[in-house]
Amino acid sequence: MRPLIEKATEILKNDANTSKPPRIIIEAPTAYGKSTAAPLIARILIESGWCHSFIHSLPLRAIVEDVYLCLMINAFSSIEALRNNCRKSETVLREVKESLSAVNIGIKDIAYQMGEHLLSNQESDELVEVKDVLKKEPLFDARYIITTLDSLAYNAFRVPVTEIFSYRKHYAIPRTRIFISATYFDEAHMIYEEKEDEESNLFTTFNELLRMLVAAQTPIIVASATLSENSERHLLETLQEAKIVKLDKTDKSDGHLTLVHDKEFEENVTSIQWFSSLLREENLKEKVKELIDTEMTVFIARDTIREAIKTFKELKESLELNDDEIVLLHSLMTREDRSRALESIRDEKTKILVATSIVEAGVDISFNALITDASRASSVIQRTGRVCRKIERCKENKAHVFILENKHLDSRIKGLLENAENQKKQICWRLPYDTDSYLGYGPLLRETGIPEINTKLKRSLETLASPLLISSRSIGEIVRNHGYGLVRTFLAEVVVADSELLNGAGGRVNLNKDSFVTSLNKLRLLASRGCIDGLYVALGTREKATLRKISPIEELYRQREEISLDKYFHNLQKTLADPETRYNFVGTVFLLKTNCYEKNLGVKEDVLRI
Repeated sequence: MRPLIEKATEILKNDANTSKPPRIIIEAPTAYGKSTAAPLIARILIESGWCHSFIHSLPLRAIVEDVYLCLMINAFSSIEALRNNCRKSETVLREVKESLSAVNIGIKDIAYQMGEHLLSNQESDELVEVKDVLKKEPLFDARYIITTLDSLAYNAFRVPVTEIFSYRKHYAIPRTRIFISATYFDEAHMIYEEKEDEESNLFTTFNELLRMLVAAQTPIIVASATLSENSERHLLETLQEAKIVKLDKTDKSDGHLTLVHDKEFEENVTSIQWFSSLLREENLKEKVKELIDTEMTVFIARDTIREAIKTFKELKESLELNDDEIVLLHSLMTREDRSRALESIRDEKTKILVATSIVEAGVDISFNALITDASRASSVIQRTGRVCRKIERCKENKAHVFILENKHLDSRIKGLLENAENQKKQICWRLPYDTDSYLGYGPLLRETGIPEINTKLKRSLETLASPLLISSRSIGEIVRNHGYGLVRTFLAEVVVADSELLNGAGGRVNLNKDSFVTSLNKLRLLASRGCIDGLYVALGTREKATLRKISPIEELYRQREEISLDKYFHNLQKTLADPETRYNFVGTVFLLKTNCYEKNLGVKEDVLRI
């Protein structure tokens, strides 16, 4: 067990023997083992009687998938496909199983919850055994739940995830299960990162959820890689008497703050020779060629989908690489295309990955070099966590980080690079503090702010949380007033299909392969480019769905206006009034015209041009 995790569990055990619920904030770099510590913490809190069950909350579905499949199911089974795909340490898997078995939690007591079904787009024979043990529990009916923060928040604020659009809300069951659980908020830095409307809603909901759990006297653990001083201050004020355990160059304990020096970890990450420098945008192709000519693998991280597609196409053409050697990943790709890309990476066929922030967390990859946009310090720190992640397989023990010198460059990152050059040192992107040989990334976090509270949403969440009872009608009105998205903006499923072929005999689509989920803002962009045919209802099964058009896009969207969710739900309710449709209902999808999509690239670059 790593020293920081050992110290955190020691403090937790001591606090669990007091009359106050334990509340701890754990800060450690990427790949340190914060997620794998959750089962150890669950055991302590359950054995001490502070909770009956445990909720592991994560901000992204990709991380839920990784933790549930690669850590939990992998630990309790001997499925070869998981062992090969996940490549987790056998020691870690054994510790996870032993910790949970000690409090009578087995594979049948562990479940996940998010907006999708795991492995629904996978059809290989080797994964059949995995699918047989999967357990999804929207109402949190399990002793150990791995869930998205979105699902946790909806269930906590009396909007059960299975009944968001239902007239009746049976909120008491999942809400009660939350109140008898300890909650572990993992990857918390992602909640604090940005200040756009979506992130403001996410932060506001997180803030109110913490306040509710504090009032309910439940144990709370927050784990993060990169928390700014402002984020720490917010957590300490909100959690009331919480303790922080974080990595530093010395061991020190002072009131609520405990610093831990992990000498072995420091020696491991500084045994890598780190090289960081600025790179002009026009020199990107030349630098990539230079790196792969020396058999290095390269991760290129772009801040926008359009830039990622543009970079991918230019590199593939100039370097004459095949589909496995250079891979593209972003959120506007179908599930099948994303799955194929990830398979190439896991099979270690990929020399170059071009991606957006979709791989900042939840994708266990390791490259020799990183070339990245640098508009947000926290994103750069997360992306560098994908460089020499597996130290033993790091070519020549060297890690190269190139920061693109363009309009996105954050002045603080440029300042850190200049400071390193002036001191004739390099930056170790795994350590928050300085050593004799390296500068740490800590200075990047000191002045980072936190999102603003959305006061309208805050009042609504208080209305949902405070009364002893609240009517389903009142809940529905609040959800509707916030555009059917309390945590993030409304998410829509988009399927790539030819409407003319769908009208033919037997025209069906596989939603588990040919679709993706996107935000209302991106859907609006696609509609403004004439790429959305309309709103369809899917009937039958997700694998063989029959689509029936219920609304042309012109009914829901006009140029320079928002997509009307009121009209969307009005048309949906009218459609579901038919008993046969309701019985065969799978979901609703927006149809993306095939001329706006390119296989393995996703939505076309010119569609995304602003």
